Amino acid sequence: MENSTYDTILAAYPLYMTKEQMYQICHISKRTCLFLLESGLVPCQDSGKKTRRFRINTEDVIRYLEDREVHPELYKPPVGFYNQKFKNTNAPTSLTQDDIQFMRKFYEAKLGKYPDVLSSKQVSSFTGYDTTSVNNWCEKNKLKHFCIKRKNLVPKVYLIDFLVSWDYIGICVKSKRHKNINKKLWKELQSQR
Repeated sequence: MENSTYDTILAAYPLYMTKEQMYQICHISKRTCLFLLESGLVPCQDSGKKTRRFRINTEDVIRYLEDREVHPELYKPPVGFYNQKFKNTNAPTSLTQDDIQFMRKFYEAKLGKYPDVLSSKQVSSFTGYDTTSVNNWCEKNKLKHFCIKRKNLVPKVYLIDFLVSWDYIGICVKSKRHKNINKKLWKELQSQR
């Protein structure tokens, strides 16, 4: 969005807005809006009432819109969030920018002995998923890569981007290696918060 759009929002809305106004301005669903407000990703005052529960500063909504353009991965609900049976207690339901930075450093350290560009087999070895899964991530453009002689090659930076995304964090049936790394990661992350 351009600054003129933000100026229009500031002019059109009062100092505070409701959840209904926010999801319309941001072009998101009611459920996504509720996730953003309840998780604290967008600051608000929560009265706890059934109606008109949230009071959101218009400037905070604009900050969210600006930051969402730069860091969209921070504002995506976990995979399966929209499923009514969603219960993924192994992973946090939201991540701050500091959490993402911490996770990136964690994975950089874990990937230290790996080369700068990994084959599907090396990604498989690190994540604990078989090469078919790795190649599927590549084909679905979840994992950025390049292909040389029909082989998927993944730069380490792209792998780390994937590892800190909800596409990876929210995998329902995790590999044994993924579970073991998560235990260490979430424990260290909790101690940092």
